[in-house]
Amino acid sequence: MRLYAMVIRLLRLLTSLYFVEIRATGREHVPERGPLILAANHPSSILDSIVMATQIKRPIHYLARSGLFRFKPLATLFRWLGAVPIYRAHEVANAAERNEQIFHQVFDLLEDGRCIGVFPEGTNSPPTRIGPLRKGTARIALAAEARRNGALGLKVVPVGVNFENRGFLTSAVLLRFGPPIEVRDYLAAYNDNEESALTGLTDAIKNGLHQQVLTLEDSRLKALVDDLAQVFGDTLSQRFGETAVSADAEPPRQRLVKRWAWQVAAWYRRTTPESARAFERRMVSRQHIRDVLVNSWMAEPRRVVALRNRLDRYKDHLRQTELRDALAQSRAFDTPVKERLVRLRMTLYACLIAPLALFGLAHNLLPYGLARLGGRYGRDEAVRAFSLFLSGIVAFGAAYSLIGVWLWRYTDFTLVQTFLYLALLPPTGFAALSYRRKVLIYRDRILLRTLFFNRSELVDLLRASRRQLHEEFIELADRYGPD
Repeated sequence: MRLYAMVIRLLRLLTSLYFVEIRATGREHVPERGPLILAANHPSSILDSIVMATQIKRPIHYLARSGLFRFKPLATLFRWLGAVPIYRAHEVANAAERNEQIFHQVFDLLEDGRCIGVFPEGTNSPPTRIGPLRKGTARIALAAEARRNGALGLKVVPVGVNFENRGFLTSAVLLRFGPPIEVRDYLAAYNDNEESALTGLTDAIKNGLHQQVLTLEDSRLKALVDDLAQVFGDTLSQRFGETAVSADAEPPRQRLVKRWAWQVAAWYRRTTPESARAFERRMVSRQHIRDVLVNSWMAEPRRVVALRNRLDRYKDHLRQTELRDALAQSRAFDTPVKERLVRLRMTLYACLIAPLALFGLAHNLLPYGLARLGGRYGRDEAVRAFSLFLSGIVAFGAAYSLIGVWLWRYTDFTLVQTFLYLALLPPTGFAALSYRRKVLIYRDRILLRTLFFNRSELVDLLRASRRQLHEEFIELADRYGPD
């Protein structure tokens, strides 16, 4: 597997340059030796295989659809790397016969203590969730364990592949390796009722994946629902056709003693009828906001992301307005010393790092844009992620090469100076990305904009932001709101 090790080293370098961050948790669940199946979700086509292979020490023999082996040079490379083709009925005429041979090859690999990588969904994961799992993984695992009468010791480790944004260049990736599933635990049921055992093991793999796959989009939607409900309050309840909530009516005309008793009891109530109605209106608004966002995310996720960005700007304007009030009333330094130092440090960072970030932006913006353009040609979102990876390697490699040739031939730079200049381009590009991210995260602690705007301008900006936010959400509600 010397070629495998060389390729993985190269891919580890490329992925470390391409992704903002790659994190892997639960690697202690992956046995260092012995037969193993890694069962992962499949959000981003071949990119999932690449990321997984770079994050564990063991070589992985991936089961891949036979369509990837059509081009002979690639087929030869994949086989050298240990990949195993799986044939589908719509791709070849004798798929069942070929797969029977393939399964025996997989059994031999497992009996030899190798690691097999599979994607039980059989296709790329749908947005925001895990797709239905096929029983092929359980069938292979149980058949392999049955061949050795339970002495193989095969384990299945669920792997969650989580992309921060799988359609975005230089995203972040989180791999989560879950506790292993002992296949021999299902062997007795397999000997009694094969289909029941296959269903049970498949369900166990699915449950393991659900624990490791973070539906980040869902968590963001929840946060977006919370923020919008706070911004809009109960003002949307009438917009969504909320019916009037019946008030807590007082009892009919009663004797004097009973009326006094009713009034005394009212003093001890925690809520009034009006506050109860307002609470219910807020809950109605919250439910409708959630329905609109869920439907919008399934149809037009980009618009939901844009709405999230607009909401962030609104919250930013609100914080800046509050900070301006605090400065105007000389209360800004009532905050603890540590908080003041953070504000000063982030303000200095925004000023001093700006030239370095600008240098990185100037040299990396064009290849970045070309890579994004090349990534659009994927058939679907999952394939586009791998297209972005490939187009990024080509675009940045070509751009850096052209810059190097120009510096060496048309300037006074020596060869060493040219290489040093080129060596600055990747880190300054990442500095530009990091600068943008930190400024967005800590923008409420950067004093410059607050000092440049007066309070009335910030209030006008705040009103305009809220109005635009409201209009954009109402447009989504008209299109994707509940009937």
